[in-house]
Amino acid sequence: MGSTDAARQAEATRADILRHAEELFIHYGFWKTSVGDIATCCGMSPGNLYRYFRNKRAIGLAVVGRFLEMSEAAMAGGSILPTDTPESRIRIIIETGVGHLVNEMSQNPKIVELVDFLCGDEEGIALLHRHIAWKRDRIARELGRGIEQGLFRDADPQKTAATILMATKVFWMPPALAQWREKDTILPELSEVLDLVFDGLKVQ
Repeated sequence: MGSTDAARQAEATRADILRHAEELFIHYGFWKTSVGDIATCCGMSPGNLYRYFRNKRAIGLAVVGRFLEMSEAAMAGGSILPTDTPESRIRIIIETGVGHLVNEMSQNPKIVELVDFLCGDEEGIALLHRHIAWKRDRIARELGRGIEQGLFRDADPQKTAATILMATKVFWMPPALAQWREKDTILPELSEVLDLVFDGLKVQ
């Protein structure tokens, strides 16, 4: 087997490990799942699994990283059209991202355990900060377009984007969403918050 084939096989094995790990985390929770459990589901020994991931922490980070990548792909693709206004683009980015999270949580309530793990891990926090920066940059880009078109007040797009994320922070937090009184009001209430945000951004 050539080096390219070996690399592809290793990547396929890593993906298989993550798929099984995610299924176990969702079913039993992150804390109750062991490396041995994951290895058994993959049909390999724990020792063999350690050739691909150094420990359960590394597997957990990789699972969360893949979730964040999927969320970013949804926000980047979404239903954005070339004719959309900067406001509608920002709304789509935020509502798609939150919608993706709400959908995952409704199907997999134990995802909150992965968030607890993430927020208690230094590398996990760095991963989360990179994701937040990605969202901030996407929103800032659209704010810049809106300012150029005379739709939004002239302000630093990066700072304003950070403020928008802060204003909607509760909607991005799985522990908060898990306690939401009426689950079917999450997205409508997010839309109402965004109405207030854009009322303050628009040129009067």
